[in-house]
Amino acid sequence: MITISTDFNKQIYQKIVKIWKVTGISNPERCDSFENIMATLEKNAVFLTALNNDNIIATCWLTSDYRRLHLHHMAVLPEFQNKGIAQLLIDKAKEFSKEYKLQLKLEVNKNNQIAKNLYLKNGFKILDSFITMIRRDIN
Repeated sequence: MITISTDFNKQIYQKIVKIWKVTGISNPERCDSFENIMATLEKNAVFLTALNNDNIIATCWLTSDYRRLHLHHMAVLPEFQNKGIAQLLIDKAKEFSKEYKLQLKLEVNKNNQIAKNLYLKNGFKILDSFITMIRRDIN
């Protein structure tokens, strides 16, 4: 039985970091520390985990800039991929988007065709007239 949880604490964080590493989305430059995630959760954000018998098998982090709800770090353990888990997380994200009355926005690697197909199937549009830019250093 798969359930979706919004619980988040240091122990959960340690488990999701392992999922991020296994799925290849972990990157120290992203500043995804426990403290940074907690700071967003105090400001209208939510962290979703998919559980299989109390074991975390997938993650999705939603943050808000009060204009849009941003979907980050969608990751499903390989042995649970292609079983509808990501769709459950997307559905929950869409519920929050509707509740908060915010557009749902995300970034996806241009080479990740499986994820792109999932997002397109869920009504996301490619904004091909934009490029993503970031300044990683915070000094």
